[in-house]
Amino acid sequence: MKLRLGTRGSALALARSETVARLLRDAGHEVETVTITTTAGDTVHMPEGYSVGVFAKELREALRERTVDVVVHSVKDIPLSDKPDYLTIPAVLPRGDHRDVLCTRNGRTLAALPRHSRVGVTSLRRIAQLRALRPDLTFVDVGGTLEDRLRHLEPGDLDAVVLSAAGVDALGLHDRVAEYLPILPAPGQGALALECRSDDRDIALALKAFADTETRIAVDAERAVLVGLETTYLAPVGALAERRGILSLKAGVFAIDGTKRTVLEVGMPTSEFHAVRTGHNVAAALKTRRAERFFSPEALASVTLSVEHDDESPFIEVPGDDRIRVLLPRQEGRLAQSLRKNGLRVDCISLQEAKLLPADNIIGWADWVVLPSAQTVWALRERGWEIPEGKSVAAMGSTTRHAVEEGGRAVDLSPEGTASSQSLVEMFPRAAGEQRVVIPCADQLSTKLEDGLRAKGYTVERLEVYTMVDVEALDPRAKQMWDDGAWQAILLSQPSLASAYVNLLGHRADVHVLAWDEPTAEALASFGVPVLAVAKSKDEFGVAALARELAKRR
Repeated sequence: MKLRLGTRGSALALARSETVARLLRDAGHEVETVTITTTAGDTVHMPEGYSVGVFAKELREALRERTVDVVVHSVKDIPLSDKPDYLTIPAVLPRGDHRDVLCTRNGRTLAALPRHSRVGVTSLRRIAQLRALRPDLTFVDVGGTLEDRLRHLEPGDLDAVVLSAAGVDALGLHDRVAEYLPILPAPGQGALALECRSDDRDIALALKAFADTETRIAVDAERAVLVGLETTYLAPVGALAERRGILSLKAGVFAIDGTKRTVLEVGMPTSEFHAVRTGHNVAAALKTRRAERFFSPEALASVTLSVEHDDESPFIEVPGDDRIRVLLPRQEGRLAQSLRKNGLRVDCISLQEAKLLPADNIIGWADWVVLPSAQTVWALRERGWEIPEGKSVAAMGSTTRHAVEEGGRAVDLSPEGTASSQSLVEMFPRAAGEQRVVIPCADQLSTKLEDGLRAKGYTVERLEVYTMVDVEALDPRAKQMWDDGAWQAILLSQPSLASAYVNLLGHRADVHVLAWDEPTAEALASFGVPVLAVAKSKDEFGVAALARELAKRR
């Protein structure tokens, strides 16, 4: 049959409608695409300019006036309660990618963004979850189409924007993605729905051939969480349902300041008939935990989005936050995120900076180049030294791996998370014949890495390319906060920081001192600093143990 397919005029909407048009044409239908002018550029889930329902209303008006026969909705744009009798949704298409992505100017991941980086967002849901991971970032309300938001990634404007993976996929902009974010999506995110008039039974029947039952069950359950909570997409609520024999529904409500959350997950046999009931049951369970306090009028009124950096303090201050506050003299990264995941409040500060050392480039001699830290990657780039093609590369931990990959170089071996010399050595196979390894590093790096590789049969050369020295001047505001007792604990991650801690901050008897490894603990002991606990392992389990030790001492 001949079908007039209604769509909005943005590049994203046109790309999605073209995908639908191809499906219809492949099924033998004749399709004419009709562009419908809409009053807004893209969906906004923010208190100012909340726009869900606007696009659906305008597309539905075209159906009512019979200027089109079918329209394509993003499921997120469909109102939760407005269901006109004269319309029907015969098909929810197979879901695309449900995730959120981070796009940055220089390819940096969330963990690698400098403090106070400006991140463009369009929903409280995204802000609330990202603040829990990086409370030191500056969030900016940014509207417009997906392409408009990407254009903000210019020097002097935004450092990053958060977008839907499905939108990025539809426009073929995969190369702009720095990271797929570990946060719960909006209910229905990544799904498209086809709507037509109820009395056009032949059209409805034709569209039903493209329906995906699994996706419909999932998005119905997710959206039922919002209905059961008696709220809208404005609320900081995420939900994701998947069905593999049973329906697994995970839903969360998040404090906008990132300090608290209530997340539940259920799994149960279900059908299309029970999907909505499942969502309502989860909503009821969230209500018994007072989750609606996170989107009360008072909570929404407290939302503040910065356009300028906060010049009063080098750290984010959250009134009423009673978590144990830890100072981490280290760049933002996986270690800081892991501490936060264990319920700690973390501030990062630099007590040391890297200085290049005279060195000869012997990288070309190696079969393997082993990079112990992101700082090492910086030192090589500062010298203009590149790792030649054909060399194998190993990186100690996720942050170092990301730093290497940002430069366009693949990594062959890398433990996940915040890794140790031991974990990296364990990944190496035993050397087959003569295998040469070069380790560019700081002059303070211990010999554990090279000793471990030699024990596996490798010929190892240590290449000291930089040293860590104490910063010349500490931010006076940070020093004042330290003197005022702002932190209950400090975690030192390498031996050279012991002297920086004593000389720049000054040890406080009321602050619990933690060490990331035994060499750091020994360095602190040499300055007469008592150590409360040493990480049992340099990974997420070691972080969790340190967090438990702090909780016991509270």
